[in-house]
Amino acid sequence: MSVTSCRAILGMGAFFVFLGIAFVLLGRKEKKTYYNSMVDRRDMKEFITREPERPWLNAWQTGGWVSISVGVVLVALYGWFCS
Repeated sequence: MSVTSCRAILGMGAFFVFLGIAFVLLGRKEKKTYYNSMVDRRDMKEFITREPERPWLNAWQTGGWVSISVGVVLVALYGWFCS
């Protein structure tokens, strides 16, 4: 592979890893903010039991882990083909 292709693969891998880390941290912050806002409500059942589940709260974290996985695979491909 050419040097430019190798740099592109490494750059995309690093980008996806950093983007994934940002998404995971953003997801944790969003979930914490949501459940902390529930403290002000009268009905504390959802705050205590976490029922019903809110799948959209996990969307940022799921996307972040997928992005980290893609980034790690790209960095591994860089190591495999370009070293």
